[in-house]
Order: sequence, then structure tokens, then C-alpha cells
Amino acid sequence: MSDDELELKVRKFVAESVGMALPKIVATTDVVEDTRIYGQDVFELVADFGKQFQVDVTSFRWYHHTGPEAISIFYQLRCLFTFTKMWWERKTYIPIRVSDLVESARRGVWIIQYPEHERVA
Repeated sequence: MSDDELELKVRKFVAESVGMALPKIVATTDVVEDTRIYGQDVFELVADFGKQFQVDVTSFRWYHHTGPEAISIFYQLRCLFTFTKMWWERKTYIPIRVSDLVESARRGVWIIQYPEHERVA
């Protein structure tokens, strides 16, 4: 498969997964921020991507791309009143660009690198 064909296939996958028109999905699209997906939708997109394109996504760290789907109201209030960010909000945000997905599909492994000092055990 040529590079152009692979990119088009990944763009179509993203467009269908997030419910956006294909022309709006380009190589520089951040599939989280630009498409406004969050929580479980991000997990599902990455898992489905891994299956469809035979990519090992075990190194994917969700907390660099999104927050959890549901958060306890008590935890939210504690953070609000102590003026602290929730733990995942203190992590470096790293975009997942279509071009990253294309390169991951080409290599068969998740290529996004994460700060080692921000690893959650």
C-alpha cells in the first residue's frame, strides 16, 4: 500500500470513528482536540485503530490525551476548593495527530513518545 493510500485509509477511519466529514480530517488533525472526543471515546478509537491496522497500542497512555469518563463529584469538589488540578490534568498534553496514526500503521507499533517522569505506575 502506498503512503497516500495508507493516509487516506487512516483519515477515513478517523472520520467514521468521530462522525466528521473526511475533508475536515487532514494529516495535522489532532484526533482528540480537533474532533472533540473525550474519555472512553478516545480509548475506543485507539483500540479500534490498533485492531484495524494491526498496531500494537500497549504503550498508549490515555492520561496524556484525555481525562477519565466519570469522576467522583467529591473528588471534583476537593480539587475545586483546594485550587489543585486533577492528577491527569497535571500531565503533559500530547496530541494524537493523523500523521502519528499513519506512521504507527506503517510501523505496526504506537509511535507516540511520552515523558518518562510522568509515568503512572
